Amino acid sequence: MSIIKMKKVAVIGLDTVKEKLISELMEAGVMQITDQGQRLTEEETWKDLGVKDGDDNKVTSLDAQINRVSLALETLEKYSTAKSPLFKTRRAMKKAEFTKTLEGREQIYGDIDYILGLNDQIHKLRELVNKKNADLSAINPWVIYDLPLEIDETRYTNINLGVVPSTVDVEKLTMRVSEGREAVELREIDRDRDLIYLVVITMKDDQEAVMTILKQYGYTPTPFKDFVGTAAVNRERIIKEIQETESRCSQVEKEISTLYKMKYGIECVYDQLVIERDREKVKGRLLKTKRTFNLEGWVPEPAMEVVDKMLTEYQCCFAYRDPEEGDEVPVLTQNNSVVYPFESITEMYSLPDYKGVDPTKYFAFFYAMFFGIMLSDAGYGIVIALACFIVLRKFALEGMTYKMIKMFFYCGLSTILWGALFGGWFGDFFQVAAKVIFGKEITIPALWFNPIDDPTRLLIWSLVFGVIHIFLGMAIKAGMLIKEGKWLDAVFDVFSWYLVILGAAMWLGGSSISEALVKPGMYMAIAGAAILLLTGGRNKKGFGKVIGGFSSLYDITSYLSDILSYARLLALGLATGVIAQVVNLMGSLAGGGIAGALILLFAFIIGHTFNLAINALGAFVHSSRLQYIEFFGKFYEDGGEEFDPFRKNTKYVRLTNDTDGGKK
Repeated sequence: MSIIKMKKVAVIGLDTVKEKLISELMEAGVMQITDQGQRLTEEETWKDLGVKDGDDNKVTSLDAQINRVSLALETLEKYSTAKSPLFKTRRAMKKAEFTKTLEGREQIYGDIDYILGLNDQIHKLRELVNKKNADLSAINPWVIYDLPLEIDETRYTNINLGVVPSTVDVEKLTMRVSEGREAVELREIDRDRDLIYLVVITMKDDQEAVMTILKQYGYTPTPFKDFVGTAAVNRERIIKEIQETESRCSQVEKEISTLYKMKYGIECVYDQLVIERDREKVKGRLLKTKRTFNLEGWVPEPAMEVVDKMLTEYQCCFAYRDPEEGDEVPVLTQNNSVVYPFESITEMYSLPDYKGVDPTKYFAFFYAMFFGIMLSDAGYGIVIALACFIVLRKFALEGMTYKMIKMFFYCGLSTILWGALFGGWFGDFFQVAAKVIFGKEITIPALWFNPIDDPTRLLIWSLVFGVIHIFLGMAIKAGMLIKEGKWLDAVFDVFSWYLVILGAAMWLGGSSISEALVKPGMYMAIAGAAILLLTGGRNKKGFGKVIGGFSSLYDITSYLSDILSYARLLALGLATGVIAQVVNLMGSLAGGGIAGALILLFAFIIGHTFNLAINALGAFVHSSRLQYIEFFGKFYEDGGEEFDPFRKNTKYVRLTNDTDGGKK
């Protein structure tokens, strides 16, 4: 199977059963409920008949609670000393256990308040530390100033502390303020890249005039209000206060870290709030009258029996219909367990249109094969497959993460196969190790051939695989046309290209196999080209009918480019093998003995780790590219929206039935 057929269901029921029905629909998770709000403005019948359902204030309130709980969980994670897992997964929890945990909801809310209170304490303490650090930065330049900071005047003088830009000439400034005055003291305390720190002592009668002159030079006062004692004494006091505040902050952080066990109950509350919010939110998609409600949504055909039973139980009036022109039909794909992981590649590109074709089952084999040819080392394949196998066994992965890891497991198996066919086992490591460490000459023959020794052979096979891959895409396109009743289009626009490409290959290269292939190939290519020339402009008007055939035939350049793109199978396969051999060669340069063996081992770990990482990434990217450009370009119609059923979208807990042993 691939794209599941959808049915649109319209439901009318009594308002008295609405809450229970919504809860059961959420539990079943098989219906995508659509928004009916637009019907109030578009359909005259509904303008005076009904109103939009739902309580926006309640949704807002639940969102606020969710944000509060989320902050508590983030706080626990932030200060936790527990080791984070490689993959974060939802923990399996039986529904009965989940319900029992929520019986202590009030206590959990108390825990949340306590955690958030501690978090507030940390923020306040850090704000205090920041303020103290600012005070420390301000007072540091004045440390050598030995008068108490609270003294800013005597009986006859004013004492001013301030700064001027570092570009000011202090000597000239001193002369300027002293001019015509008997008693003015201007002393430089410190300077940095931007500022000069000055003490200015003036007679009280001269204060205003001196300040006027100083402001002309960019003078800014630096008052130290609430500071008592010298700058040096205050500096020591501030440093001590910073240390004490940071210590208190560390104690609060440590206390939060001891509360980590609370997170399991808090996670249950978070998920329950999300369930309640989503249940309330979905009501906003419904319409209601005084006593009834109206609901519409999409249901996959295999789930219709479940929905029928539910709606009948609650005595609802309902009817199904097929998708109509203009409907935005959600897309749900279904593939077997082997193909399913490769859906991640399709999803990264775009889901197929509902009326289109799910390409996953067609390209899955080719994707794994191309990945294996590009990485082309059995040793690397073992590492990838084993790592993915361990992750799949150890972690309860879901969604895209599960698909990707499972896909790479299959790609690892493919790499083992192609690596063995090409004779690559960490390059030629075992041969080199045997020679360096044991002085023995061994050989590990390729089951097929070694691409490094015979790259032309791999190039030919890469192009052959490419042609098969492209032909499959063309066949899918032909099938789509035939399904639509466009038989002539399938013949003229698809099968004619089979004749051209196959005929040209036999005509130009068939002699390397048998001379008997050359003439048939020539006739096939000419026949295919003739069909394209004669039919390429059939759907055009006027002069376009004449030149349309030439335009169609010109597409040979596009097909040639697509086929040549598969030469990357050779390029990346050779890159992996050559780099692996270079790594082994570099590791063997130290010769034999213990030192040589250790250097070889060191080079093996570092070099092959790098080679595996960079070329596995290249294999992933370029295998995807061959699907997206060369394969999808022949038939794929994308743009579908994913089927998003109304269900329990929990973040931390994966709810299981009480009888399923924790399995999904």
